[in-house]
Amino acid sequence: MAEVTTWLRRPAVILVIIGLILPNLAFLVLYQLGIFVPPRTFPILLYLLAAVSLRFLPVPGVMAIYLLALGCDIVYCATQIFGLAPSETLFALQFIGQLDILSSKLYVALALGVSALFGLLLFLLWRHGQHLRHANRLPLLLLGLVAVPTDVVINTPRHSNFWLSLGRDIPFESAMAKSGYIKLVEQPNGRHMLVVIVEAMGRFADPKVQGLLDEAIRAEGVTQKYEVTSGVNSFIGGTTAAEMREFCGTRDSYLPYLKEKRPDCLPFHMSKAGYATKAYHGFTGKMFDRDQWWPNVGFEEREFGEDLLVPGEKLCGDVFVGICDPKLVGDIAAKFKAATVPQFSYLLTFNTHVPVIVDQGYHHLDCAHHDARVPEREVCIMADGWIELLQGIARAWADPAMPPTEILIVGDHAPPLWYRQARDLFTPGEVSWFRLTPKA
Repeated sequence: MAEVTTWLRRPAVILVIIGLILPNLAFLVLYQLGIFVPPRTFPILLYLLAAVSLRFLPVPGVMAIYLLALGCDIVYCATQIFGLAPSETLFALQFIGQLDILSSKLYVALALGVSALFGLLLFLLWRHGQHLRHANRLPLLLLGLVAVPTDVVINTPRHSNFWLSLGRDIPFESAMAKSGYIKLVEQPNGRHMLVVIVEAMGRFADPKVQGLLDEAIRAEGVTQKYEVTSGVNSFIGGTTAAEMREFCGTRDSYLPYLKEKRPDCLPFHMSKAGYATKAYHGFTGKMFDRDQWWPNVGFEEREFGEDLLVPGEKLCGDVFVGICDPKLVGDIAAKFKAATVPQFSYLLTFNTHVPVIVDQGYHHLDCAHHDARVPEREVCIMADGWIELLQGIARAWADPAMPPTEILIVGDHAPPLWYRQARDLFTPGEVSWFRLTPKA
């Protein structure tokens, strides 16, 4: 034991501990627990550089570099997990107060674990920093040369923004184009139109499980009035990327359109064709500043959670709390019935946003007792929500009093789930879409 203690006190060993082990230990633990860990090449290199900088900088300066590297690590991981561009992640940090982060035990555990590790790292740095100036840096650099490529090989998904940034050609696809819905924008037929972008509705790898969604949208007798088709398309990025993909046909970020209009986006075309363009979202319009840029892609009217909230009404979600998506389906259906001009409406759902903690009580699946069809509980709760949403749309538009409506339903991205076993239930890089076309 005395020999081990003496060995751990060697400057070169301490340098490895603070430069490689402690900054990355939380992610090593997560990986061993089966939790998804994004490729962290850039943060790993930052921590190595911070340790090496002890040779040239005072200890307080090195501590500041470590804290800066930690901030970069958090932003970088968010970009990889949630499919955001780095600029969008930094922009989104201002909205973190809108979320009930403490509702997620995993987020709390991560925050406490990382805080404890960096507290220990800074303590070791403060206590031994002066003695590490002339420590042998070769072991740290050699281990770093092994750690970086190992991290890339093990943790990089086959479909991710990481590869896109390296120039790998990932073809652009949209449900608007693949389903043929875009032709209705080019030549409107005067019918109401509804587009629903469904939070995290990826494509199940098992056709039997995917069949649960197929059955849901074909329920309630809707096939007597509508032809239902379905398919799959690839995606890159998060929810705002999906909105730009479907409505503007681009992979551009939404950020430039906070201040300027995008007249080539589909809602503008529909407005020129005499349609009333409206967009609905049960969460706050401040999230990603949709209250600012939705008008600039052509939605004349917007209704968000803060506009729709009725005191005493049931809310959905846990970390993301707001109006229940199925209720909004009913509200939109009622407005379509009463409309005197053709409607082009958009519903952005959010109740199935990760982390999904609370079962909303729809019970299409027995999530409380590990339903054999979808055994992963979080995925089961999400699938239960998708089934409720799809059945709600089928029920509302199967109503004989409902005017014929052209409907497109598409997922924004696959679920950014933490557990690798849960992620493996979905086909990488793909989302589902459904189109309902009124029968003649």
